[in-house]
Amino acid sequence: MENNPLTNPPERSPNTPNEWGIIVIISLFFGLFIALEVFSDFSPAKLSVPFFLTSWVLLLVIHEAGHALVAKAMGWHVAQIVIGSGKRRGGFSLGRTQVEFRSIPLSGFVIPLQTDNIAPRLKHFCIYAAGPGIELLLAAILVALIGPDTLLQRTADISTIAAQSFVIAALLGSFINLLPFSFVSGGQRSWSDGLGMILCWRLPENPDIADPDRKSKS
Repeated sequence: MENNPLTNPPERSPNTPNEWGIIVIISLFFGLFIALEVFSDFSPAKLSVPFFLTSWVLLLVIHEAGHALVAKAMGWHVAQIVIGSGKRRGGFSLGRTQVEFRSIPLSGFVIPLQTDNIAPRLKHFCIYAAGPGIELLLAAILVALIGPDTLLQRTADISTIAAQSFVIAALLGSFINLLPFSFVSGGQRSWSDGLGMILCWRLPENPDIADPDRKSKS
């Protein structure tokens, strides 16, 4: 999901050994459960779980890239792309854009900086819509290439199971992101893509243009 471009909510990491311990224990049990489920009485259909999780992470990267690419296409500067939440694990610079990877690859955000006053509301709308839009586009392309009948049938073909898992992850991810809701992160309120697509039409028509060289803090 993309944060409200007028705010930059920091992501909170676990602060105590107890919090980290809980996360590690839950992650280990979750991983063990998946492994037991997949390899106990193995059948190709059970690969849908790891395929879904892999697709979710891949789509997260594609989703945030969609926001960033459309912002760049609109002529705006992208200050930061963050993949994941929690503690920073690494990153790199892509031109003047900071790309950052965090511990938990379940969500992310992009911080675009407005550099002109040409149809700013429409541009905000397009940037918000780009994330779920690219997920829906990829799902539609797979459905067109493979066929809805093939994707809806039970199968032992691993490639088809992988495609089914990808489409389900794309549809679920885009649906969640299009729900209009707000949430609090780091003491600041942010918008889902769906709520941003609605509320962006209330933004000022001629706000102060951001300095494209400004560095955003996470």
